[in-house]
Amino acid sequence: MENIAIVTDTTSDIPEQLASKYKIRVVPLYIGFGGKLFLEGKEITSSEVYEKLEAGVKIYTSTPSVGDFVEVYRDLIEKEKKTLIYSIHVSSKLSATSNSADQAKRFFPQAKIKVIDSKTSAISLGFIVLETARATKRGECEERIASIIDFMIRKNKLFATFENFEYIFRGGRAPFLGKFLSKSIRLKPIITIGSDGKVKLKKFVKNKRNSIIELYKQIRKDSFYTGKKKIGIFYGSDINPALELEKMIREDSRVKIDEMILSEVTTVMSAHTGPGIWGVSSCPVVSK
Repeated sequence: MENIAIVTDTTSDIPEQLASKYKIRVVPLYIGFGGKLFLEGKEITSSEVYEKLEAGVKIYTSTPSVGDFVEVYRDLIEKEKKTLIYSIHVSSKLSATSNSADQAKRFFPQAKIKVIDSKTSAISLGFIVLETARATKRGECEERIASIIDFMIRKNKLFATFENFEYIFRGGRAPFLGKFLSKSIRLKPIITIGSDGKVKLKKFVKNKRNSIIELYKQIRKDSFYTGKKKIGIFYGSDINPALELEKMIREDSRVKIDEMILSEVTTVMSAHTGPGIWGVSSCPVVSK
């Protein structure tokens, strides 16, 4: 365990106290506007990004560079004497972050660096990272850790909706919405991330209230077939839909909660989805 390190990126939405507790290295992505790049979570806040978006400022995002990962890996290998690194990142269908990490690991042939495409994002990614960190803390072997990561990637589910579909459509992460342009303007799309790591349309609902109910129903439906679950609820500029969703889930005795995390989405995600995003992720508990 002493020789193992866990690395992820800021799209994982892991609360700072948990990242600190498990000594998880979080590599920031970049937010750009006005010809400048800012480290997300360090040099720019979510509220600043929301203000820019609402003011119509064109915002773009960028992955960590190969050099960013080289710096992190070098520190872990040379200073902290780590010999095994699990570097777990946002879906490669949504970002080139894991590609940068994969290129960076080639600079350290003497170390074992496992770059893993989570095929998801937000707190769904966060749970994969956290369970990997917990497994290493328990002293699990590499084979068992690989099994846990595979289970979490296959079994996690994520559903989200948006106040305004314009941002995600414009950002190119969900081009399929263009086929439903008239519906997308009048209704609320519920999207998910498929097993291939791509954003997919689940269905349309009538309004904001119905979208919250639909997210709750997805969790409740899945709970009929599984035991205890790890549940993550994420939100953008407005926490209230997330709090309402949390209340609905906690009050349902059929949903067995092992762990629940509420998290504000990262600035990179909000740049692509707009400030009005909320969603939920879940995964069955890994048997020990």
